[in-house]
Amino acid sequence: MRHFNRDSLDFTFTAKFVAGMVLAGAEAKSLRTSPPQYRNSRVEVVNGVPVLFNLFIPPYKFAASQVLNTTGEINLLLKEKEIKELQSYRHQKYMLVPIAIFPAGRYLKLEIGVGRKMRRYEKREKIKARDLARESK
Repeated sequence: MRHFNRDSLDFTFTAKFVAGMVLAGAEAKSLRTSPPQYRNSRVEVVNGVPVLFNLFIPPYKFAASQVLNTTGEINLLLKEKEIKELQSYRHQKYMLVPIAIFPAGRYLKLEIGVGRKMRRYEKREKIKARDLARESK
């Protein structure tokens, strides 16, 4: 059960990080049963704390009594050294993009990619190279 962000295919990544997520019980159960929607989601470092913005988590159908913050801010758990590295990348005009959410034991982890958005001509070159490699097999 690995939920992948399709929008991350439009980026070239220079580094990747794995972070823990601070979730409520119903949010975690919902992520285990149904995929989230990554549209316009991003990671920012706010006051020294990495935060995931705009991740839509569908409501868990068996938790009717709990009110979910479906598109709110989710705090991420990283080491201080990794947070400083993320901040330095952000100052260099790199984007911090969520790539995938996956289980690691009983916890859910978020893979963060640090990179730049590909230009249209770079995407075309990537597709052309992939097609040539496929034809040569």
